[in-house]
Amino acid sequence: MKKFAVVIICILLIAGLVACGGKGDSGQVSKASETSETSKTVDSAAEKNPYNLDYESTEFQPMSDEKASVETLRETAKEWLEGRQKFAGTKFADYTYEDVAEHIGVDATIYYYDDQLSGRKYVWEAEDDITVWFFIVLKERGGVWKLDAAQSLLE
Repeated sequence: MKKFAVVIICILLIAGLVACGGKGDSGQVSKASETSETSKTVDSAAEKNPYNLDYESTEFQPMSDEKASVETLRETAKEWLEGRQKFAGTKFADYTYEDVAEHIGVDATIYYYDDQLSGRKYVWEAEDDITVWFFIVLKERGGVWKLDAAQSLLE
């Protein structure tokens, strides 16, 4: 009878240790995955705002030092965007900053929030002529900033 009681107690102790050990391990995994997800969120935010822009500021904020050619800006405004200045109801209305920057091949030169247009304004200056520029205005629709207007000064 004593042997039977000792065996039962040993089984209960082992079961208790296994149960407690499992909870401690899963807690560690949980903390590690939380840290990993936090890191991913910070990385994602840095990827989306690599220039640390204050999106609400009306002050000019420098972005990329790289500039596009006059020809690239002209082609973007006249051909790619079909010479349009307003994009509501067009196939361009879902374009984002990333779409335009990818087409031009460089990030914008300057950013600021245009409170008169109630939108984010990105300006590209031409590398070979400082009097030539192209800009877009993005407005928020459905939680995403999408192309609303564009204008250029191309000679």
